[in-house]
Amino acid sequence: MKKGLCRLMEETQGVWEAANWAVYKERHHIEKFEASVHPERFEIKDSRAGLPTVRVMSSKDKWVFLHSSVDPVREAQKVADGVSAEGGRVIVVYGFALGYLAEALLERVNEKSRIFIIEPDWELFRAAMAARDLRRIFLDKRVYVLVSKSSKTFKDYLSQVYDTSRHKDIITTGLAGHETVYADFYSQVLRNIKDMVSAKLVNLVTMVKLGSNFATNSLLNLADYCTNPGVASLFDRLAGWPAIIVAAGPSLNKNIHLLKEAKGKAVIVAVGTAVKALKKWDIEPDFIFSIDPHPLNYEHLRGVDVGEAALVAEIQSHHMIFENYRGPIFVSGDVPILKWFGDSIEKKGRIESGGSVANNAFVAAYKMGADPIVLVGQDLAYAPDGHSHASGTNYENQIYSGGENVNFFKVKANDGGTLITDRAFYQFLAFFKNWIEKYDQRKYINATEGGAFIEGTKVMTLREVLDQYCQQEVDVKEVIREAKASFEMPKMEVVLKKLELRLKDTKKTIIEANRAIKHLKELEKACENRQAKKMQQHLKTVDGIYRKFKKDRYIREVVEEFFQRDLHRVFSRTYEAEYSEQDDFHAAIEDYSLYYEKLIEGAKAVEGLLLRCIENVKGKMCNDYQSL
Repeated sequence: MKKGLCRLMEETQGVWEAANWAVYKERHHIEKFEASVHPERFEIKDSRAGLPTVRVMSSKDKWVFLHSSVDPVREAQKVADGVSAEGGRVIVVYGFALGYLAEALLERVNEKSRIFIIEPDWELFRAAMAARDLRRIFLDKRVYVLVSKSSKTFKDYLSQVYDTSRHKDIITTGLAGHETVYADFYSQVLRNIKDMVSAKLVNLVTMVKLGSNFATNSLLNLADYCTNPGVASLFDRLAGWPAIIVAAGPSLNKNIHLLKEAKGKAVIVAVGTAVKALKKWDIEPDFIFSIDPHPLNYEHLRGVDVGEAALVAEIQSHHMIFENYRGPIFVSGDVPILKWFGDSIEKKGRIESGGSVANNAFVAAYKMGADPIVLVGQDLAYAPDGHSHASGTNYENQIYSGGENVNFFKVKANDGGTLITDRAFYQFLAFFKNWIEKYDQRKYINATEGGAFIEGTKVMTLREVLDQYCQQEVDVKEVIREAKASFEMPKMEVVLKKLELRLKDTKKTIIEANRAIKHLKELEKACENRQAKKMQQHLKTVDGIYRKFKKDRYIREVVEEFFQRDLHRVFSRTYEAEYSEQDDFHAAIEDYSLYYEKLIEGAKAVEGLLLRCIENVKGKMCNDYQSL
């Protein structure tokens, strides 16, 4: 019986390969890839149950079965039974192999979950396509299959699948054999998931916490953004000069006094949080970086004499910083409202970030050409006594003493021990690590003298850095003067015209949203009275308004920032409704009504901000005219 089954399998393998690749291409838009198959690396054999199984040669020159040599289906079912069947999860499977576990999971999980499978071995995947009929896996909309060894590709693809509105969390599973043979890959997958989830959750918390502050400050700062040079004008101007990035971690207390020696011998780049601490030691940085739109961000600089330090600020930084700063200003930013102007405003320069202002300062130093780049006060963890920031900062009394949990966990410390960090700090840490790994041609030195270890940096004391790298004079003020002199003012009349058009668009949005609410009320009445024709008419109108607004390339992204918390809640409930048998039309109409009500609130807020922005631009134009 088994021999006959095996002969039948051999005869149909060619057919399966073509059919599998056809379906895989249709679902994932990837052509059949050629691989230099090394048959000595793995063997597809018959299990005792008569089904194909596979064994692979490990790095220790031992054969390891990825699936059971007895019954691969039964083994896969046992593994799948250990996975929670509760819906709303993303299940990451490390290893596709011959697909048995994927099939077992499809029987186990419901429609609300997603199965994300990553296979690092291209040759094994190609062989699997010829070994079995895998079409059911590739056709199922719950399943995503990625064949890649790339960490970035994995994180980017998983980030598209994992939606914080739709999914509760991510869980992992796989076969023991796969974990053994591809041990490094398995460890990397776990790290990548941790990084990606932390980034998603931190971004969600930030989005909800800051809400409309991004759009509000971006509009209020637009006139200053237009009339100041971009950070790009500083790029490559510090080639070969040492730059010291001063953050406000608790370890700054240990070596802040030495930074006075660095003045004029290195470029001192301070994050806004560290400015008051530096001021206490009478240290004037060359650059101060600001990115946060929260009002507390202004408090870091409020009332502080910054001397001749140049401000490098993102467009969404708190508007009071721009309004009150008296030194040179350079701007950067990549926010939705800038799409309104096309080429009317010069490209100011982009600074990549993991969410921390220190990330921005670090990248800017790189793009300015600095070498080495030295980190000071960059703890990215809580000090042993629980402090998160240095003394003299606005957060000097912030202490954590809650121990480890899902949001607070241990990381390797610079001294070889461990420290407690949190999700936000961990995201910033991951950014440094990834940047250094990608751009490893510079010297990166961690002179924090405490804090978390940043992979890719050389750990030194600040004293050692000063003695070895900070012995030559550097004239940062001249660099700033030259960069400012190269700036050309844009035509503000064009900017003003674009703003006036967006004001009209905003008014139209309010009108259309009110019209949608009116039709939703009529739709509810028609549903209650079972008037099918009227239901269709109102549904069509509401759907048309919604589609039109989602296509709007000017206002939508800006307005939605004003109700992100409610938007997230509406989307979460809408996703739940997709799978609910009891969800009724009242709940659906309530969701849409809330969406349009909040849309009107946001649009009215944007309308008011646009009016203020227009006045600011006119004020700049008037000042320029008077200076002629």
